[in-house]
Amino acid sequence: MWSRQAALVLGVLVVLPGCGTSAAVETAPSRPTVRISLRSTNLLSAFVDLTQFSIQAVTIGDAQKRLEALEEGSIDVTNAAADVTYAAFYGPPSGGAARLQNIRGIALMYRSVVHVLIGPSVNPRNGLRGLRIVLGDPASGNRVLGERLVNSMGVSTSAIRGEFAPYDIAVDKLLKGDVDAVIATVHPPQEPIARALRGGARLLEIDGPEVDRLRRHYPLLRRTLLPRGTYAGQDTPLHTVGVDLLLVCRADLDTTLVYELTRALFEDMPNHVRRQVDLHRAPATVIPLHPGAVRYYREREMRR
Repeated sequence: MWSRQAALVLGVLVVLPGCGTSAAVETAPSRPTVRISLRSTNLLSAFVDLTQFSIQAVTIGDAQKRLEALEEGSIDVTNAAADVTYAAFYGPPSGGAARLQNIRGIALMYRSVVHVLIGPSVNPRNGLRGLRIVLGDPASGNRVLGERLVNSMGVSTSAIRGEFAPYDIAVDKLLKGDVDAVIATVHPPQEPIARALRGGARLLEIDGPEVDRLRRHYPLLRRTLLPRGTYAGQDTPLHTVGVDLLLVCRADLDTTLVYELTRALFEDMPNHVRRQVDLHRAPATVIPLHPGAVRYYREREMRR
């Protein structure tokens, strides 16, 4: 009799640890995998640091290619300029075969600002004609913007020597005198721009009738004022133009997942990222919002 009871107790002692291990395995939450391609390294690193997701960073070229990857389903989330996203969704985009209908908005992020830098020895009164100009970054979603900006100033593209280069390389060339000007569309402040200004380069204003001419091609460009002190030694505000940057995702991405991504953007991101996003403007994307994002904004409004 004793031996049967002992055997039963021993059996329970053996089974219980096994059951506990099994339960622990079964109840351990699995982190959803999100494939993200972002041009902003700060934003990408902030997403990677979120412990509730397993982030797979994917490197893809310019914004149009990233939006096409969303459409095809090879990535889940990306960022792109508002004008590029609008053209892709309502298009067809320039050179594209069809509209990209499988993309949806998560949030309007921040504004990328057009910086026109001229070299230390360049006289701005002579205009841009005949200059060697870096028109943009080859990985940018607005490659044509630099050319259109030059045209809006009354200068034909054939009257300049244009090229494309990453902005840090472009600034190196500017300070060495290998190029005369750089057109950079970035979220200020940016270290390459600050380095150029420390080296004697100057920022030109974009204002007047050229803005109206430019907006005929880019209606989503906004007149923008670069506040005084954005860069060291910038003693006065600077008139220029900018375009909003959007965070977008696949239309068929899980609603709960997009809800959690949107919530994390506004509640779990580091302060330096959250400060770049205006919650009141965030839902104002130029394409329809994903239902998961809509749910977050609605619940956030109801909690106010």
